[in-house]
Amino acid sequence: QAARLMAAGKERGVRVSGAMGRRATCASIASIYAVLIMLAVCTLRALSPKTFSLLSRQHWSAAIDALADGSPAIVVLGQSLNPDGSTPKTLLCRAEAAASLHFSSANYLGVRPPVIATGGDPVGAGTSEAAVMGLLLRGHGVPESKICLEHRAQNTLQNAWEILPMLPKGCERILLVTSDFHMPRAAYLFEAVLASRGLNLTVVQYPVDINCRAARATPELNPTVCSAINAQSTLKRLQNEARFIRDEVEQIGLKQHIPGTEIQPLPEWRLKQALMEVEELLNRTAS
Repeated sequence: QAARLMAAGKERGVRVSGAMGRRATCASIASIYAVLIMLAVCTLRALSPKTFSLLSRQHWSAAIDALADGSPAIVVLGQSLNPDGSTPKTLLCRAEAAASLHFSSANYLGVRPPVIATGGDPVGAGTSEAAVMGLLLRGHGVPESKICLEHRAQNTLQNAWEILPMLPKGCERILLVTSDFHMPRAAYLFEAVLASRGLNLTVVQYPVDINCRAARATPELNPTVCSAINAQSTLKRLQNEARFIRDEVEQIGLKQHIPGTEIQPLPEWRLKQALMEVEELLNRTAS
């Protein structure tokens, strides 16, 4: 009997030891995975923002944090096409930046966020800005299953409104991709739309400039075939952005852009912040 008791005790000890070993192995794997994720985030933060046509390391770091934490969606805004249907350089750069974000997340973090391209055909070019961006994104290798196209929006406020039903379930962050000169107003309007709908989503700014790889590889178009807005200099666009914020937001409000819906402006301090951001870009461009 004593021998049987000793044998039973050894068997229980083996089972306990095996279970503890399995738990230790699982804990070790989880720790290794956490370390790998941390290293991936640190590696991405260390990359030069110039590789992805960004304005600053601050925006790059914020974008990577958003990709690594929560359920993000990449939203890239359109730009009016030229009358002949050709693609302006601003749109080339926005699509390239959105694709870079998608692949950076997939390659380093194992997350493939959807890319929502939004923009109708406000100039009557015969095709939507979203359709053009869809072709560009596919050309950069973004899978068809990860591209969502919104063809109705005629302006920035409508961009923010129309993409809401397309956000994936559980989305916590919008990585907003647009040109540097457009970002202050675009971010303000997106935040205003989200607040009006009571949605607690964070807008992470991912501004791009016009000197991306795709733009540098594209021959200059004859100014006669460019639309008026695409023929403008960066300085002129920034001046217009400041005017849009003062006139459309501060004086007129956000009433006329979405039929039957009035978007409430954000607090005064947020409007001043957007104006300050445009003025900083104006000063930098003029100097």
